[in-house]
Amino acid sequence: MRKKILKKYVALFTILLMLMTTGPLTTLAKPSNNSNLEPPTTGFEDSNGEQWTTHEEELAFLEEVAEMSERVSYSQIGETVEGRPLHLVRVGFPEPPSDEEIADGRNILIIGSQHGNEPAGREMALKLLRNLAFTDDPELLEQLEDATVLFVPTANPDGRVANTRQNAAGVDINRDHLNLEQPEIQAIAKVQNKFHPDITIDAHERPRDTGDPDIEMLWARNLNVDEQLQELNVEMVEDYLMPDVREAGYTTDLYGSPGGAGGGDERIARNMVGLRHGLGLLIETPGKAEPTSRVAMHLETVESALRFYHERFDDVGTVVAGAPERKAVAGADTSNPFYLDGADNWDPTVVLEKQPSGYLLTEAQSVEISKYVELFSLETEAVDGDGVFITMNQPMMTVVPFLLDERATYNEVNGLALYDDSEVGTAANMKSLVEHYQDENAFTNDSDVRTLLMHLTAVDRFEKKEAADKVVKHMNSFNMLLDHQKDNDLIAEPAYNALKTYADYLINKWEVAAFDSNNAMDHLSYLSEDIGPRVTGTDAEEQAATYIKDEFASLGYDVSTQAFAIRGDQESQNVIAVKKPKDAENTEIVYVTAHYDSVPGSPGANDNGSGTSTLLELARVMKDVPTNKEIRFVAFGAEEIGLVGSRYYVSQLSQAEKDRSVANFNLDMVGTDWEPASQLYISPVDGEPNQVWESSKAAAEKLGLDDDKLFLYPFGRSDHVPFYEAGIDSALFIWREPGTGNFEPYYHSPQDTIEHVSPEKIQVVGDLIHSAVSDLASQPASNDNSQEDLLEKAS
Repeated sequence: MRKKILKKYVALFTILLMLMTTGPLTTLAKPSNNSNLEPPTTGFEDSNGEQWTTHEEELAFLEEVAEMSERVSYSQIGETVEGRPLHLVRVGFPEPPSDEEIADGRNILIIGSQHGNEPAGREMALKLLRNLAFTDDPELLEQLEDATVLFVPTANPDGRVANTRQNAAGVDINRDHLNLEQPEIQAIAKVQNKFHPDITIDAHERPRDTGDPDIEMLWARNLNVDEQLQELNVEMVEDYLMPDVREAGYTTDLYGSPGGAGGGDERIARNMVGLRHGLGLLIETPGKAEPTSRVAMHLETVESALRFYHERFDDVGTVVAGAPERKAVAGADTSNPFYLDGADNWDPTVVLEKQPSGYLLTEAQSVEISKYVELFSLETEAVDGDGVFITMNQPMMTVVPFLLDERATYNEVNGLALYDDSEVGTAANMKSLVEHYQDENAFTNDSDVRTLLMHLTAVDRFEKKEAADKVVKHMNSFNMLLDHQKDNDLIAEPAYNALKTYADYLINKWEVAAFDSNNAMDHLSYLSEDIGPRVTGTDAEEQAATYIKDEFASLGYDVSTQAFAIRGDQESQNVIAVKKPKDAENTEIVYVTAHYDSVPGSPGANDNGSGTSTLLELARVMKDVPTNKEIRFVAFGAEEIGLVGSRYYVSQLSQAEKDRSVANFNLDMVGTDWEPASQLYISPVDGEPNQVWESSKAAAEKLGLDDDKLFLYPFGRSDHVPFYEAGIDSALFIWREPGTGNFEPYYHSPQDTIEHVSPEKIQVVGDLIHSAVSDLASQPASNDNSQEDLLEKAS
């Protein structure tokens, strides 16, 4: 191998020397720079077909071709299990377009040697890309100008090096184009998803065959491929390619047998090409034939495919471009079937006679299939609460049931198949699912159906009133009805499973996570006892910031730390966790804030470990609350030296952010056990009613708090002040003595310990802020952020 590598570099050095001479050379084809240099050759050609091109020789060959020809560029698109590079080669005229231009234009993709022990396809790809790089044929140059030719010369480098069918993980990667588990196929899927080739050619061999026929071909046989696309695909193979290569002296036939390798398996490249709305061509040559003949067979077939593409360029473009829209329209009609097996040459056995309108997934399931959403460009719709809906009314409906239907052989998750795409994730939509199963004769008695529908009608009313507790109560009763029907054989098992899944989904959606002061006390214990005094600018303050950041991150928030300078050369930091509404940008903003630093010598349990701990627990219970507004949970540093953290934070808000900001709920000293501090002061700086006060009053009424529990009072010595100065409605929440307004006696002292913090008072504040912020954040955005407009909406 070392001699062969040395030979390649000697050849390259010789070429460079020739660039400095004017002597004529005999050439295979002229390079694009119009010099007379001989184009590079592969290791296979150098050995006269006695040895296949090595991996190292391929890398050197690609570099030489790209260096010598302006028509060629290549890049690494991924790597194998063992870390070898996977390359995409682009050939265009007069030069390859940018990737954006290729994606917007026309292209054809050629894939070599998915199976490592089938090397002829790889040699064909290397030879063809070199020939295209240096050809003078005017028709080919015209074609390269109209459409880029893309190559993945070696799809399975690890298998090629080891001469094995599988990759280094022992997987047949040509059975991975649906599930996308292997890095090699993930890289190819990215190429297919980005460039959407008009035609994809997949070069294989039949390792045990010597010939007769020389070349076998096939198209996508999956029954869910667009009809017009498949008709053109069949025409390309049977009416053009086969006669063409027979005229060149080769025998041909179709590949595979019904129900075998020639079937409609959705995992195989040629079928997935069709499901991705492109023409596909599988080429199979005899693996025991003479090597140069095998490569020549591949080359003759691919060159014939290029001629077909050139001659039928407009037809191909029209059919390929129209396929996605036709399939989306077909997916919108639930009367159409979807075939989970079968092929165009054998009858299916698993058919969704009435295809779903889409699939409802939980949030956890949507995370599980995020890779497929990306690599198949699946369209998803957020559902209020915990879930997403993936409709069949989209171009890639061709893979949706294969991935999400529990009846599919290789599905990734068991999505809930729905047959109505209106009001998904509600009791109203669930009624349509009951009716679907009634049409399917899944119930023994119509009276049982009526009972379920009446139940869901009631739940629908409660949902519209946002009466969460009643929704949960009635859906639990609905589950009891289902169990009764199942136990008495009154409902078919598929219907029971689907309706039970939907019921559990609705219960999970409406079950509101409860604020738990015990969790807040656990945070407080760490902050005030394990860390202790958290003086601004000290390591202890930074340790507290790290703890807060880690807690936010563990809840799944988008978390950032904002450092700022304080006295001398010290630093402090704010910690920000952001919850954004789904499918909405530039929404109004609600802030929940607290400072986490303390004065020297004080453990800072109530001031302000209580506020920080409440903030962290609020972040937990509100992480899944559906909102129409952005919520920012901000823990400020450096409050005790003059509101430095909050002033810095507000100063860094853009004017657009300030304009979108509607309220700041600031928590400071919300847990004292000092008995006289029995009133929760809500303190705007000016003492005037604002959005925070009105939202809190409404929440207190909903929670049944005594009328005198809340007290509106002016106060301006906490982190709500910078928000007020920026024109944002804000207020401080703090327990004080009625009448006097006194703070607890432990304030700013070594006695401010966890023993003087009341879980009951933290619970009151946590419940109040949870209710107020949840209700405020769920309101539709206002067109005017004026105080009068917001107060009117709140009331």
